[in-house]
Amino acid sequence: MRSANGEGRERAPEHAVFPFDGAASRIHSLAFIKYRLLSLAAAVAIYALVMLATGDSLGVSSNYFVILPVLAAALGYGKGGGLVAGILGLPANLLMYSLLRHPEFSPASKAIAEASGVVVGCVFGFLADYFRLLESEIKRRMEVEEALHGSLEAQELLLRELHHRVKNNLNVIKSLVQLQRSRSADPAFRAASDELVSRILAISLVHDQLDKDQTLASVEIGRYVEALAGDIASGFGLGAADFALSVDTGSRRLPVEQATSLGLIVNEALTNAHKHSPAFCRDGRPRIALSLWIEDEDYCLEVHNEAPSGASDTGERPDGGKGLGLKLVQALARNLGGDASFRIVNGDDSWRESVFELVFPTEASKLEDL
Repeated sequence: MRSANGEGRERAPEHAVFPFDGAASRIHSLAFIKYRLLSLAAAVAIYALVMLATGDSLGVSSNYFVILPVLAAALGYGKGGGLVAGILGLPANLLMYSLLRHPEFSPASKAIAEASGVVVGCVFGFLADYFRLLESEIKRRMEVEEALHGSLEAQELLLRELHHRVKNNLNVIKSLVQLQRSRSADPAFRAASDELVSRILAISLVHDQLDKDQTLASVEIGRYVEALAGDIASGFGLGAADFALSVDTGSRRLPVEQATSLGLIVNEALTNAHKHSPAFCRDGRPRIALSLWIEDEDYCLEVHNEAPSGASDTGERPDGGKGLGLKLVQALARNLGGDASFRIVNGDDSWRESVFELVFPTEASKLEDL
């Protein structure tokens, strides 16, 4: 079976209950379903030959050979066949002993012999019917499974195409915004356009990750944040010396909705940090640093940036200001089930360090290590 992206999908191995289940099933299907009349005739012939060849020497013990045609009839024709064969078992033995001219070899209790044949035939006939029922159910379930796999592949293909189209449409919208921006000389409009483009980029990148990933319902959080932060930093013209990135989340994943929320928060935090950072590094330290890690079953996101103490302190922050960025971050943090905060540390006469923090639980998104 192949998945929608053309890669082979691993199918779960089929385990037999017993080592020879597969061979037994094939033998039963061939001997007692497809060629059951031939198998019954062969069993009767073997029984007759063995009785004629060894009846004189085995004596009363030769009575047991009648089990061969009884089993063949029961396995091939179920309870009905087993019942008829069981009833005819004793008359068949009596006939063979008559041909051998040894009627004394017949069982002492003919009633018990007859009852034994009927019981054996009926029991094995019931087991044969039940085995056929199980095989029929297994075959039906395998057909349903194949149909479900086919339907799943079709849905995965459609979902992948949907993500691809959404990504393309977002890129078209971004291009239209950038085109309109280039036609305007209004600084406020150009700044608002840049913010809108960066938000569109954060959403588009989620669908880009889903388009590339085999799992279409979630994205790997570390890879997504690294790609998003790298794109944003590159868009601001930040080099390796200006921007530090540390992500330690293993292979944890986030559902699409929460990944989009996190991406928009990262975008707002980095955009705000860039607005209030100087155009140069101080003491060889990066101007902006982003860290994401797991602590006590919570995700912890921090964005650090340095700025001159005299820089404007009216930027859009989670604990102050009234801009769209503030409202957006607060709403997105609630969507993640977490809290966002902003604080200033290491302040002095000329420089201060601003820290944006976001903490949200891993349990809320039911994440798993892959």
